[in-house]
Amino acid sequence: MYAIFLFLLLWKLDIPKHLKYNYIMTKDEHDIYIELEVQPASHKRRLSAFLRKEMGISGNCIRRAKTFDNIFVDGQSEHTDYILSSGQLVGIIVPDKNTKSLIPSADMKLDVLYDDDYLVAIDKPYGILCHPIMDTDEDTLANGLKHIYPGMGIHPVSRLDRDTTGIVIYAKNSIVHHKMSITDIDKRYIGMVIGIPEKDEATIDMPIARVPDSAMLRHYDPEGKQSITHYTILYKGYDASILSFKLETGRTHQIRVHCKESGFPIIHDTLYGKECDYDIYLSRQALHSYQTSFVHPFTNESITITSPLHEDMKKLENAIKEKSLVNDNHR
Repeated sequence: MYAIFLFLLLWKLDIPKHLKYNYIMTKDEHDIYIELEVQPASHKRRLSAFLRKEMGISGNCIRRAKTFDNIFVDGQSEHTDYILSSGQLVGIIVPDKNTKSLIPSADMKLDVLYDDDYLVAIDKPYGILCHPIMDTDEDTLANGLKHIYPGMGIHPVSRLDRDTTGIVIYAKNSIVHHKMSITDIDKRYIGMVIGIPEKDEATIDMPIARVPDSAMLRHYDPEGKQSITHYTILYKGYDASILSFKLETGRTHQIRVHCKESGFPIIHDTLYGKECDYDIYLSRQALHSYQTSFVHPFTNESITITSPLHEDMKKLENAIKEKSLVNDNHR
């Protein structure tokens, strides 16, 4: 009976022939299927706990699956209070959020940096949003992804400000999104700042909160959320520096606020910066997401995605270095 059920289920979902470690995973137009064998360490564990801890399924996904009786043990639909035994096979079909009607498709040129069955990474240009904010927004990365992958859910794993460039990652369904939300992701940025920090490398541990009566602005606030940024100076120029940043937390405008509050604001940051001679070289803040690394939650591979500096920041980099050389020669 179970063999017949599994055959019909896999045939319906057009499951790949290969396995990725203990997981079998695929999706049809809206649903994702995933299964995992119960190991001896999980003998007598409650099904709900197994789904959350061993399989990494979010509570929201579990509730959606329960609505359709889509949680199985050895091919039979079971309640989440069921007590498991070693060797049993737990399966779950999660109805994915159908975002087709919410996000319209837009034919736009996207630079895809990485793509597999689970994730896609885009090299974001400046001046474009990652995801629609208003119903009228139809020129975001999410709209472009809908054109390339019409059957894919839009689940942002990372985001960048409108005028920050570089790597943005999307999960292709809600289970992958949840797994990535509990995965340690190493995010690196390059920023060009006004002035030269006192230390060649340091950690900025400074809580950030929303500015009262502002939907956008953030500032230092002792009562705010903990925010930690590590930086290293890559180049010291004439009244400007090129820095590498590593984020330990991911607050809105974190790098920009930390740089401002530390006395070396990002060049051409119209929200948190100040005017300087280098503004003529670009028309947005000089901040770029150049590298993202993580262990893939489904293939267990070490993944590193990179994005080279965009042309405007290359021009600024050259200007900083050339101005430094000119002034060094006149000292």
